Amino acid sequence: MNIHVVSGDRRLLTALRSSGEYSSVAPVMPEMAAELLMDHAVPALAQTHVEETSGGGKEARVHVPEAASHFVGRAAAANMSTGVAHEFKAPSVLPGDVWLVSDMMMDINEATALHARFPDHKLIYMLSNSRDPASLKAKQTLCAAHGIDFVLPYFTPEQTALEVSRLCLSKERINSKVMTAIGALPQMGLTSSLIGVGLTLAKLSGRRVGILGLNGWNPGDTGLRYSAKYMDELWGALQGKQLQAEELRGKMQTLAPNVHYLAGNRDLKKLYYYNTDGVSWLIEKAREAFDFVLLDAGSYPDHAMAAQSIHAADFLVVQMNQSLQAKTQWQRMREHILQPVFRWSERQSMLLFNTMHRSADMENEKQLSRQLAMPYLGSLPYVSAFYRSETEGSLASRVWPEYDNELQKVGRAIMRYYNLQPSPVAPHTQNSSARISRGSWLRWMKPAGEA
Repeated sequence: MNIHVVSGDRRLLTALRSSGEYSSVAPVMPEMAAELLMDHAVPALAQTHVEETSGGGKEARVHVPEAASHFVGRAAAANMSTGVAHEFKAPSVLPGDVWLVSDMMMDINEATALHARFPDHKLIYMLSNSRDPASLKAKQTLCAAHGIDFVLPYFTPEQTALEVSRLCLSKERINSKVMTAIGALPQMGLTSSLIGVGLTLAKLSGRRVGILGLNGWNPGDTGLRYSAKYMDELWGALQGKQLQAEELRGKMQTLAPNVHYLAGNRDLKKLYYYNTDGVSWLIEKAREAFDFVLLDAGSYPDHAMAAQSIHAADFLVVQMNQSLQAKTQWQRMREHILQPVFRWSERQSMLLFNTMHRSADMENEKQLSRQLAMPYLGSLPYVSAFYRSETEGSLASRVWPEYDNELQKVGRAIMRYYNLQPSPVAPHTQNSSARISRGSWLRWMKPAGEA
């Protein structure tokens, strides 16, 4: 199988060649692809007419209608209209070849024309992020209408190569043992909830758990006596792909045996300097260092750190509370970012409620779950002592029985997802097996092999 790549990223060519899955990986300039489109589309559209020159003579000129420029590209159309000989040679193609096209190099009209020119070829369109969600949705809709596969924004070259391999060779996604949590609003206690889940999961399973703060707006060190490195301090080693798995654990805070935490970004000006490659490297090294990785993506997912958190996850958790503002903001986030950029509807995702009040005047977790059309993992109650514990820096060592019972539900659900047996020294809870079989919250957790 040959693959023709219309992209300006040389790293992508290297990643595709390194996979060893293609007979050849050929870079193609947009003008070279336009040659193929010209041979197919332009003869029917171009019009020849005679014009009088300034010296009184006459010469034939080829006029390319504006519609044709969508098929051949601006550069190729300009060459035809000026009568200049083409300098680009069309690539050789064979039946069954694959085209990998960046939307930065060819627009969607040119991509659909290329696919029409070679209907027996697979065409994969690489999408970049757009300020306009409607524009991104429109591209995806056109791809679906024309039978074109596409790769989502915020992928590294290596991840793009893996996704192309999955699309071309029908490879299944490998479980990453990564779970990502997103907050519907800031300051909802997402980091403290995720730390609680990590501590509980390590205790129940006996596995090593790493928790990474990838919230670009908040380092997530409040309530902890944090003395380890921060994300922004490690960025140089991450961007240069120098940090190794055996070093990472030593740069993280030990919260409990087998539980380590890396606080996130403190420098707000650096948020948009973080790129996908460095963040992907951090997550990959964490996967090597730990049995489970929990990622705190914060409450605004449209940047490299949060995007890589979503791409890397086996499943996603959305933290919600009982406020109307949280529900409204979640709907906006899903409509403007999560669905067009990450195809959220195709991902396995669940709710985790926090600071829940038991009152007849407020909706409960079951009602909220039905309203939002999402299953829920657990419902963490409001704890009046939380803020005192946060001030004392003791969130990692507090004991709140009702709160901890809910965390154990979440921990058991994650273990069920990965078909893990409890640790022999895990704390015993009365009738836990019965509660697992009867609990309505657990029936939504598909095992990893079925997800």
